[in-house]
Order: sequence, then structure tokens, then C-alpha cells
Amino acid sequence: MIFIFFKNLFMDLYRQPLRTFLTLSGVVWGTFASVLLLAFGDGVSKSGKKSMHGMGEGIVIAWPGTTTISYKGITKGKAVRLTAEDVLLVKEKVPDILRISPEYIRSRRIRYNKEEYNNNIRGVNVEYQYMRNTIAQKGRFIDDPDVKNRRRVCFLGNTIAQNLFKDEDPLEKKVYVEGVPFMVVGVMVKKIQNSNYSGQRDEHCLFIPYTTFSTLYGQKYVSNVIIQPFPGQSVPVVANIREYLGNKIGFSPKDADALFIWDFTDLEKSLDIFFLAFNIFLGMIGSFTLMVGGVGVASIMLVVVEERLREIGVKLAVGAKRKQILRQFFSEALIIILMGGLIGFAFAALVLGVIPMEKIEDYVGHPQINVMVGIVTILILLAVGSIAGLMPARKAASTNPIEALRSR
Repeated sequence: MIFIFFKNLFMDLYRQPLRTFLTLSGVVWGTFASVLLLAFGDGVSKSGKKSMHGMGEGIVIAWPGTTTISYKGITKGKAVRLTAEDVLLVKEKVPDILRISPEYIRSRRIRYNKEEYNNNIRGVNVEYQYMRNTIAQKGRFIDDPDVKNRRRVCFLGNTIAQNLFKDEDPLEKKVYVEGVPFMVVGVMVKKIQNSNYSGQRDEHCLFIPYTTFSTLYGQKYVSNVIIQPFPGQSVPVVANIREYLGNKIGFSPKDADALFIWDFTDLEKSLDIFFLAFNIFLGMIGSFTLMVGGVGVASIMLVVVEERLREIGVKLAVGAKRKQILRQFFSEALIIILMGGLIGFAFAALVLGVIPMEKIEDYVGHPQINVMVGIVTILILLAVGSIAGLMPARKAASTNPIEALRSR
């Protein structure tokens, strides 16, 4: 039975080679376009999220500002200042904070031998590396003994390390910050970071213990604070931080300018929604392209029904049920769609395999056919095949056997 089904299908395709070619080419092109669009959409989404997480993941950044609301007898216009001790107390007093770090930022001349650059120095603590993804490729990040003993050690961004040391290994070498020696204990792994705050991106920066920074430069007040709440707790944590610091330092918790807070999780949620809409849009474009091929399949199957009217009439006359006729022609249309889809899928995989990904990865990520792309493409093919096969199948099933037997 299955053999006869496929024999009839391929005989129909063989009788009209040009028509078959044009029909399959529409399905092949539609599938090819759908797979590439979905693969590139997925690559761009992952690349965008990775770039965003280059600055941090699930973090909250707070900058001390100036009061604009009078509070408990204190007139507006007061400068809000936070010490490192104030920052560390926040973690003890405010619940649901996973990590926190004070951050001092200053631009300074950094020299090694004859190479010299004017880059940012960031004074931070140990927890900073996990919040800001400043992960070591060589050596290590700043540790607790470095902070406690105010050691003059530094962790280099990968770009400044390359600029200063060229092909030389930086570990345990000394760089000079405004003439003060610092021993290099680690170099950051290269990361994609498409945005930043307060100065240069991490790849250009030199990181030192915040205690060393404060002692060396006599800077009492922090530039900003990095906070990482427990997952899903950013909103209550932000409110509690305002409440605690407002009461401790003297500003209204409702005064957004006194302590400007950027909740990074809001940006992450917005970006997730954007990329979801972006991928749905690309999927719709691919579906419409594939629909053109579906129209071709529907057309060829309508012609096939006309050519096989006598066969349909004979089957009905000898007792075949109409749902069997409907199932036969519906299956034929679906198989044509899937055949074209398989060829288009293979072409798309071939193209993605030969594209030099290393040259485009920084712009569109790494497009590839993953499980999700495959599932979505198959669902689109099945939907188009169902729509394309339903009309000719219903026409075949509704054939009058007497009129069909009279036809030539």
C-alpha cells in the first residue's frame, strides 16, 4: 500500500518535470530563507544578551547625587556622600543582597617600560568580579588578603594588558600608576561589552583593591556602588536601600536624585521582550516566504486531482471511503512540502557551515541551527503543508464517482 502511494506520487511529479521543479524550488527557497532568518535571529539575540551581560548580570548600580527634597529639617541641595564602610554596612542591614562592592574610579597614567596610557583605575572588592564578569584568563582577580592588607596589586583588562606588554607575559610584572608600582596578579578574559558607565569599558581598565585606592589617593567617598540582589528581589532591595541610606545619611527615600539607582534587571527584561518580538517577526517573514512555495504545491496538487479523476472515481466506485481519498492527497501534498523543506534545510546548513563565523561573530553572534530553530522550521513546514494540501484533498474527496468515471 505504501509502495503504491509513493509510486503514484513520484509518477505525478515525473510527468511534469518543469512544474515539479518550480514547485519544489519555491518550497526549498522558503525553507532556506526561514532557517537562515531564524538562525541569524537566534544568533543576534544570544550575542545581544552576551554583550549586555558583559557589564553585569542581575545587578543594580547606585550613584550618590544631590538632594532635591527637604527632609527632616535638612534643606534641599545637600550632596549625598557614601564611604566604603557605609556600602559594606548595606549588605548587613538590607535583606536579600547577594553581593555588594564599593567602586572608586579615577583616570591615571599607567606605564610599563616605554608604553604608557591614560586609562581608568577602579578600586573594588573581591565580589566585584562575579557581579561585573571580570573573569581572569590568566592569574586571578583581587582576593581578600589584597583588600585587607591594602596590597599594591592589580588586575588588568585584556586590551590594556596587550597594549602594555605586547607578547610578554604580564603576570608578576610591575606596572607604574603615576609612578607607584603595582604587581600584576591577573588578566581579564576577552569579553563582549557593548555599554558601560562612568568611564572606559573593562577591557581598558586596571582594577586594584578599594582599600589601596582610598589610601593611595586619599579619596574617602565612593564613586558608585554595585549591588547584586538575589534573583527576583531587585525591586524590594532598591526600596530598602533607599530607606536605609536615607535614614542613615539624611535624605528622603522618595528623592530619586539623592541616590540615582539603575536597576539592570529592568533592561534585561526589556531586552528579552525585544528579542522575542524580533525572532517572531523573522519567523513570520520566513513563513510568508514559505507560503509562496505552499501556493505552488496547492496548485500542482489541484492539477494532479484533475488528471487522476478516473482513478478517484474507480476507487470510490469499488468502496473506497472519502476520508481515504482525502488522506491520500493530503499526504502527497505534505510529503512534497517536507521534501522541499529537507532540501532547503540542507542548503541552509551548508551555507551556515561555510560562512566565516569569526569575521561576523562580533556583529551577529554565532548563527547556527539549534534545536529551537529546527523545531520552529518543522512546525512552519507542517503548517504550510497542511494548508497547501487541504484544498486539493477536499476537492478529491468530494468528487462525484459517476462524473469522474465519465471523464477522460
